[in-house]
Amino acid sequence: MPTSPFSDAECIQAAQLRSQYGTNKEAADSIGKQWNWLDRRVKEAVKRGLAEPVFGSGINVMDGFEVTRVNVGPRGTTVEQRPRRGAPVELLKGHQIREQSILSDAEGREVLKWSKTKEAERSPEETAQIIRVAFENFTPAAPYILPPKDNDDERLTAYILCDWHVGLFAYGKETGGPDWDLSIARKVLSEAMREIVETSPPSANAVILGLGDLLHADNSRNQTERSGNVLDVDTRYSKCLETVCDLLVETSELIAAKHRHVEATFKPGNHDENSTSGIRQALRMYWRNQDRMKVDTSPDPFYWRRFGVNLIGGTHGDKAKIPDLPLIMANRRKDDWAASSTRHIHSGHIHHDTEREIGGVKVYSHRAPVAQDAYHAAHGYLAGRSIKSFTYHVEKGSRGHSEVEI
Repeated sequence: MPTSPFSDAECIQAAQLRSQYGTNKEAADSIGKQWNWLDRRVKEAVKRGLAEPVFGSGINVMDGFEVTRVNVGPRGTTVEQRPRRGAPVELLKGHQIREQSILSDAEGREVLKWSKTKEAERSPEETAQIIRVAFENFTPAAPYILPPKDNDDERLTAYILCDWHVGLFAYGKETGGPDWDLSIARKVLSEAMREIVETSPPSANAVILGLGDLLHADNSRNQTERSGNVLDVDTRYSKCLETVCDLLVETSELIAAKHRHVEATFKPGNHDENSTSGIRQALRMYWRNQDRMKVDTSPDPFYWRRFGVNLIGGTHGDKAKIPDLPLIMANRRKDDWAASSTRHIHSGHIHHDTEREIGGVKVYSHRAPVAQDAYHAAHGYLAGRSIKSFTYHVEKGSRGHSEVEI
């Protein structure tokens, strides 16, 4: 509803002049204004209860009411009043208006308003603050880590990090499996990553291949962004983000201590599509002074890398499906496709181990290391839990994988 442009002082002055001179015209002439200029302010003064009594009628505006009409006739003055509109409504902190319905009168004035709100989108400043808090326990940049002396320059190890779902909550008596919460995830994932790094071959090259859904929820509503599915989450979003950042810093330090050249890439999943951008930037900032650690900040949902005869790809798997991935690889990386003789694509999303050879390309989906939540347990989804790494030789292709079951 538009607010009146007239101040209380203007309205009081106009009402006093009207009372003094008896007519709008004479009152307006006394100050060099048009009669309608004065008339509008007099009416506003009456409406606000600033003019008392109303032109000598002896009728004042009742408390909590405003005057809507004044009729002066031979039998006296008639004053119509209605409840005064309330003060402007302030939105709840952290909310924004989703939609509004307005009822207006014949003059176009607002009578009633219905406002529906929703939780406001997190601002870039708030996201940056969450990331800053996540790294409070770490120095501004990674400490210098000496490269290992004994490495095989002709090998590359890809560490598959997918479907960690940090923040997921599971009650074992309900799911028929283990209990799971943020503190359990922190301990189990840390131990599993330490073991997979220790048992993987000492190759000179490594890729931290983050394939999405490292976080269970991408917002404080604890719902998936696209479908709005309600999620079982242990605690607050910011605490989950802090924990996954802690785990990734710890993991990347272990890998940097074992391999001479490390590339880290993080692709979005359907559970962490927005948060992945912040995770990339946080790791980039952490490793900014280390030339042998490169953090890929590309928003491309696909990862591609040629290592000698090997063409390696990765994506989460919620959008492009397994049967389509080889053709996407061939189309997106034509030169690398022609120069390679062995091709592998890694994905997650379905929490199951699968391996299919499609047109000479091996396409994998991988298990999740996280326990089942109530929804998946109730629907009978069954799969083991593990973390894997794959090793490739620059001339001989795939040279096996390491796996830590959980």
